[in-house]
Amino acid sequence: MVKKTKKKLKNIDYFNFNKGTLLLVIGVILSVFTLISKLVFGTIEIIYYAQIFGCLLIYFGLILHLVFIGDKPFFKSWKYIQESKKFIYAAISVFLFFALIGFLIPAPGFLKENILKIIYEIIQRTAGMSQAELISFIFLNNLQSSFFGIMLGFFFGIFPVISAIFNGYLLGFVSSYTVQEEGFFYLWRLFPHGIFELPAVFISFGLGIRFGSLLLKKNKKKFFRYFLFNSLRTFVLIIIPFLIISALIEGSLIFLFD
Repeated sequence: MVKKTKKKLKNIDYFNFNKGTLLLVIGVILSVFTLISKLVFGTIEIIYYAQIFGCLLIYFGLILHLVFIGDKPFFKSWKYIQESKKFIYAAISVFLFFALIGFLIPAPGFLKENILKIIYEIIQRTAGMSQAELISFIFLNNLQSSFFGIMLGFFFGIFPVISAIFNGYLLGFVSSYTVQEEGFFYLWRLFPHGIFELPAVFISFGLGIRFGSLLLKKNKKKFFRYFLFNSLRTFVLIIIPFLIISALIEGSLIFLFD
């Protein structure tokens, strides 16, 4: 098994330059340019759309890059998820456990105040946003959470575990608070938000925890490349599409209900 894994690691060309890589580079340059322009000129419509275009170039560039450097990239991504299922199950277990705690056990006064403060600040930030802006806001926040959930898992998987604890407790708290204020039936409005978001988050945290197991491996350099490449490929080809669909559903529902 170890010999086969080493052979696979040798056969992967991690730095192959192709059309996808070119799109990726152009997208990064455009994104940096729009970021600088935003700091200088402020948020204006043309910069906003240029930034979105730059992000799309980065994304499609990554997809093309991954497709060209290896055969069956989607299949390999799903296979890597299956290989990581025990870590994903661990992330789900931690999340659900603390969600149950947040729902059943009343939060202490100081904790309740801080959580409500966070929720209130989010409501204030999103107030008056258009449907497209809401979708963009939700997507970028989930994207950041998922990406760091994977990458910062390198440190023994501590960050994704803490994230699973916090997000699980927050969901339980919000569900409990919603039941108290609006009634149990009102919870149905929360369910559509998690149909695609939660699987993406669970996969991200699970891969992050697995990434942290790298420090227990003997050949850390090779396994680092193996974990990093497969995690990024899964993030681009599986997690991001889930987050896009989730943001479209969640942003549209919030806009319609508001």
